[in-house]
Amino acid sequence: MFTLRRLSFIALAATTLTVAAATPALADSSRCTSGSGCAGRVTFQSYGEVFKVYDQKADGHSAVLLYWLPDGSGPHRVWNPNGNGSSVTANLEFPEGDWVTYRACLGEHGPKEILESTCGAWITDYA
Repeated sequence: MFTLRRLSFIALAATTLTVAAATPALADSSRCTSGSGCAGRVTFQSYGEVFKVYDQKADGHSAVLLYWLPDGSGPHRVWNPNGNGSSVTANLEFPEGDWVTYRACLGEHGPKEILESTCGAWITDYA
């Protein structure tokens, strides 16, 4: 015969499992360029695999996202040449659970030149 304590424990366990199963693993992240007061910033939203590339300083440079995928391809580039205060969105599609490694840099949009000294730290995130 079940006691009230056992029934409460079973109900709590069932609720915990339901909530854990319904919550997707999200790992949203962000990175800035190096040594430039975050002149360029990149954010990654795990749900939907969406990058945003922000230009945050009127310095004449474009903000650039560099990213690599699990198949070994990269660096892929997403440029924001639109100037201070602007952002560019890149909506990618790759399987849930896959990783993406990325960093934020500044560059010269015309010749598509990355200014390596401005690139921020690498980060790996997951869809």
